[in-house]
Amino acid sequence: MEQNSTDVQQNSSSAASEGVTPQTQLPDVPVVTSTPATPPVGSQTPQENLYAALAEERRKNKRLEDKLNNMNTTHSFEPEFVSDEGKILKGELDTMAAKIRQLEEEKALEKLFVQYPALKENLDKFNEFRLAEHPKAKIESAAKIFLAENGLLEGRRVGLENPTGGVRTPLKTGMTAEDVSNLRKNNWKKYQEMLSKGLIQIEA
Repeated sequence: MEQNSTDVQQNSSSAASEGVTPQTQLPDVPVVTSTPATPPVGSQTPQENLYAALAEERRKNKRLEDKLNNMNTTHSFEPEFVSDEGKILKGELDTMAAKIRQLEEEKALEKLFVQYPALKENLDKFNEFRLAEHPKAKIESAAKIFLAENGLLEGRRVGLENPTGGVRTPLKTGMTAEDVSNLRKNNWKKYQEMLSKGLIQIEA
């Protein structure tokens, strides 16, 4: 064993004395090959197919949104661990909240009656209109829409004064005696024509 290690040392020293440098291996560099660029997804699809796919995706999204809305409205996320007293208190709170909403709505209606008297006269029609077409809109907005659609929004404007421009005297339609004499002297043909038609009336 000792002989082997001395041989290796002698071999390395003899290689160094001869001027030969030991070769070092370079690390392998990966060769990069260029691959043709792939076209973007959908670029080779005809336009009609893209529109059809987009329409189908929109239909699916609409169905899922409707389904989600139905789930939110049908399922109440109330905890099941509520006690009997908690259920009674919740019922009382719900009735109180409904009463408060009703009082606020009545107060808003009274303000609207003052502002738009025609609304009070057509209250039944307004309530039907509001429940049928604008159930989630604010009561003020629904009232303005109702009045505008029925032509009740613009009433008589109160507070405007009548125009005053002084006394207006009617314009004279006849000719004065001086005008007639000037016409007779300067334009005899026109004077005769007007006289024959009865257009010359001398005003005093």
